[in-house]
Amino acid sequence: MTRDEVHGALTREPFVPLRLHLASGKTFDVTFREMARLVRGGLLVFIGMKRGTHQAKSYDVFGFDRIERIQPRPAAGQRKRAS
Repeated sequence: MTRDEVHGALTREPFVPLRLHLASGKTFDVTFREMARLVRGGLLVFIGMKRGTHQAKSYDVFGFDRIERIQPRPAAGQRKRAS
């Protein structure tokens, strides 16, 4: 993905929780805007961060080229329906 595509998803009003899908097969949920920051050449995602705090358990940084897609995060308790 491009920086502009990621920026657009993070700055959408109102913010919609996101699921980032990486080329490695990993996913990261961004449940509120403050969990992710654009940095030079990539995206910084705070892991284990709670809303209203500035503390996180960890973080990961990855390049925009590693993000395959961004989709709305499924609501808690939402299940996939069988087709």
